[in-house]
Amino acid sequence: MIVKLFLLLVFATALFGEGTFSSVYELYKAKEYHKALQGFEKLVEEQKDYDAAYILGYMYEHGEGCKVDKTKANQYYKLASQGYYMQRKDDPSRDAKKEHIALLRAIEKPQDSETFYTLKQYTQSLYNIKAYNANYFLPVSYKYGGEYTPVGDHPVESTEIEFQFSLKYDFATNLLGMHEIYSFGYTQKSFWQAYGESAYFRESNYNPEFFATIPFGSKHFKAVRISFAHQSNGRGGSEERSWNYVAGSFYFQTGYLFTELRLWARLHDTIDYNPELIDYMGHGHIRFMFPYRKHLLKLLLRSNFDGNNAVEFSYSYPIAHDLFFYLKTFNGYGESLIDYNHKIDKVGFGFSISR
Repeated sequence: MIVKLFLLLVFATALFGEGTFSSVYELYKAKEYHKALQGFEKLVEEQKDYDAAYILGYMYEHGEGCKVDKTKANQYYKLASQGYYMQRKDDPSRDAKKEHIALLRAIEKPQDSETFYTLKQYTQSLYNIKAYNANYFLPVSYKYGGEYTPVGDHPVESTEIEFQFSLKYDFATNLLGMHEIYSFGYTQKSFWQAYGESAYFRESNYNPEFFATIPFGSKHFKAVRISFAHQSNGRGGSEERSWNYVAGSFYFQTGYLFTELRLWARLHDTIDYNPELIDYMGHGHIRFMFPYRKHLLKLLLRSNFDGNNAVEFSYSYPIAHDLFFYLKTFNGYGESLIDYNHKIDKVGFGFSISR
């Protein structure tokens, strides 16, 4: 499986690697300025590549591969600055970054540059961390059908709090010249029996994941993602639920409708705590996303074609800056790992801070 995926990536590299920013930049570093100039101009014209626009400004300013032309240099510099601004103007972290910079300026600058850099890291701590899956908090999550797996002698309430946080860190890009993004993701979903006497956590699922996302420029086929992941409820003994898997996700767009087809294969475990998990989780899902104005609707369908199905629906609507009303329903199997073989019907509502 891994060898096949690697060969696929190598083939795609040969197919799509020509004319990427990195390949043109290699020409620039080799001082083949005339070829680089043509390549960067093509990237700006066809792909609106603002990095290429900035380097073109530098080349025209200093006469690299062309005659010095301050007018053209200013045009490309302006295009690059406008592009960078448009990319970042809606980033909610911009104001926070400005305050971090103000904090750094308030510190007496040490003479040693390495000491200053250490202080900069300490005061700013600006890492490339982004939201991954939805981050939500549902103060009311009500089960109206099915039964939860009991936890010891604790009574299990039908109404609980459910929340999920999910982050990813993009640590590398374009190693194969396909504009691919390499990421580490982590998602945790928890179910809190907050309205019972002991207010215990009934279940938590932990899902670390490594994946590479490759964009495509075709009309309907938009991207493919290859993932290696682990999912567990962090328990031991008879209550342990965990599995390792490799997955491929394929993303499509037709008008306002976005579709994800995700297929997975379970990897061999040294100790298999739940050998029949795939009988309920199946080998994939299909997810539809429909944004309309301020509304966002998502529908996930999963089936093993043997009656063990699942349907999840969510709806979000902005109520404040980066705060959304969030509604979620679930019907079927696999709502949590501890209940992967229990049919659960529930509905919850609350808030999300990412969509």
